[in-house]
Amino acid sequence: MRRILHIIYSLYRGGAERLIETQALLGDRERFEYIVCSLTGGGDLVPHIESAGARVVLMGKRRRGDLTIIPGIARIMEREKIDLLHLHNESGAFWGTLAAICSRRRVPIVRTEHRPWIPRELPLIYRSLHRSLAGRSSRIICVSGYVRSSHEKHEPELAGRFETIPNGVRIEAFDDLPGKREARAMFKLPPDTPIVGTIGRLVPVKNQRLLIEAFSMVHSERPDAHLAILGEGPLAGALAAQAADLNLSNEISFVRSTPSAEAFLRSLDVFALSSDSEGMPLTLLEAMAAGVPVAATGVGGIPEVIENGDDGYLVPPASPKLLARVISSLLSHPGDALEMGSRGREKVERCFSAERAVRDTERIYREILDG
Repeated sequence: MRRILHIIYSLYRGGAERLIETQALLGDRERFEYIVCSLTGGGDLVPHIESAGARVVLMGKRRRGDLTIIPGIARIMEREKIDLLHLHNESGAFWGTLAAICSRRRVPIVRTEHRPWIPRELPLIYRSLHRSLAGRSSRIICVSGYVRSSHEKHEPELAGRFETIPNGVRIEAFDDLPGKREARAMFKLPPDTPIVGTIGRLVPVKNQRLLIEAFSMVHSERPDAHLAILGEGPLAGALAAQAADLNLSNEISFVRSTPSAEAFLRSLDVFALSSDSEGMPLTLLEAMAAGVPVAATGVGGIPEVIENGDDGYLVPPASPKLLARVISSLLSHPGDALEMGSRGREKVERCFSAERAVRDTERIYREILDG
C-alpha cells in the first residue's frame, strides 16, 4: 500500500478540492491510501473527503509567511511514511516542495496546475521561486491543454515532465435528481420562470459583474427571466449593489454555497459562465453532465470542452452583448436548448468522466513509484 499526501490551501468547495475528494472516492484502495493536508483550517469538504476514505490533516496556517508549516508538513511525511507528494495550485506546490526539501524522507513530487500561468496574480515570492521549485517535480499534471501550454512556455526546460489530464465529473451524481420545481424550492427560486444560473467564487476573475450586465439586457427582452448566482466571496456586496443599481434586486438571487450543486444545476434553464480566465472549470462540466445548455466565455481550456453551437455556446470575454444574445436565444428556443443540453451530457460521458481522470492520475503514481 502506497501512501499519497495531497497538499492544498484549504478544503472549501472549489474545483481542485472536489477533484481531491473524487480521487479519494474512486481511487484504487488496494494500491493507494490517501491523506489530505489543508494548509489552513477546515472547510465544508472535510467530512466528504473523510467519508470518501481519506484522512484529513489541518495545518491551521493563519498568516502569510507562516514558516512553521514547513516542518509541520515534513513531520507528517515522516510520521505517516509518505511515498509520494501530490501538490495542488501554487500555494500547495510552494509550501509542499519546501517541506519536501526539509524532510528527512525523500519522496517524489507530482504537482497539478489547475490554472494557467498568470504571474501577476501570484505573490512575488511564488513567482521568484516557481521555476526552481517546479523543477523538483517528477511530473506536472495540467487540467487542460491551455494550462499546459501556458506553463510550458514559462518552463520550457521541463517540457518532458508535463502531462495533460482533463478534469472529470461523476456522471451518476446527476442521475435521480429532484424535479425542477422541487430543486427551485430548495433554493427559494421562482418556480415557473426561465432561470439563468452560474456557480463560482465571487472574485474578479469569475467576472460575475459581466454576467449581471448581460442579464440586464436579457431581462429587457424577457422580463420574466431570473438570474441565480451560487457562490460566496469578497465581491458579494459589490455584486448585490450592481443588481440594485440596475433595479434587478428582485430578479437576481444570490445563493450561498451548498453541498448540492447538482440540485442547483437541476433548477436552471441555462448555465452561464463569464470568467476572464479558467483552467478547465469543473462547474462547466457539471452543468453539461446535468444536461443544462451552457453559454460561456471562450477562455482558457473552455474551448477544449465546448464545440461552439453544438454542445454549448462560446462568446469572447468581456462581451456582455454577445453573452446576452446567446442566453436569450437559448431561453427563446427551449427545444433547441434541450437538445444542446443532451449533446453536452453525451460529451461529458464520452470525454470527461471522473473515472478516467482518476485512472490516469494513478497511472502516473505507478509509473513514478514502480519505475
